[in-house]
Amino acid sequence: AYHTLTRASPAILRASRTLSPAPGVQATSLRRRAVAVANADADDLTSRALLESAAFGRASWFSWWSQLILSVVSTITLVFANAARGTASNPFASGLALASAGVASGFVSTFWMWGYKGFSKRLRRPDVDLDMLAIKARRSLRLGITINLAGMALTLLSTEQIIGVLAAKALTQGLNPLASQFGSLANAVQPIDLLILQANTNTLLSLFVGLCTSLWLRQRRFVNTAPKP
Repeated sequence: AYHTLTRASPAILRASRTLSPAPGVQATSLRRRAVAVANADADDLTSRALLESAAFGRASWFSWWSQLILSVVSTITLVFANAARGTASNPFASGLALASAGVASGFVSTFWMWGYKGFSKRLRRPDVDLDMLAIKARRSLRLGITINLAGMALTLLSTEQIIGVLAAKALTQGLNPLASQFGSLANAVQPIDLLILQANTNTLLSLFVGLCTSLWLRQRRFVNTAPKP
């Protein structure tokens, strides 16, 4: 039996060598697998980039139009209120100056929201560096959040000032009704005073839309997973 196995062992070895793949075939198979994995990763990155591009594009479009309409309405309201009041009223004492600063911040935020559209276009490029673009998007979103918060602070200060002035006028009218009827109209509560409050409300809503848009884009995986500069 020993001699039989000894004689048969060369035949078994030759058969096992015949059944095992050649080194060249193994290398080709490994290369094919590596290419398939690389193609799958590239397809995954492409799908992610297109998804983030659509998110930035839609958010920018919605925020830009919403803020533009609200800011234009606020500007027209403030111009009409200032013209109706005349030159006798002090814009710093009446809250009109801070309200105008808030509207200006709303227009700056509207312009900044349009810049997010550029990230949507860059994400569609085949040779885009996602890490570098994500770092730039994070900086832009951080600055956009700051602009909206600063504008909301100015508008809230203006609202507080206007409400204080209206409360003082209302108390004066309540204590001395004849003074409001036969005295100066500047010391009486006028319907035109409420237009500034309406303008501030529109400005706050405009800045709130921009703030929510920036915060929503900031929480995207594309921005959060970017390496720190």
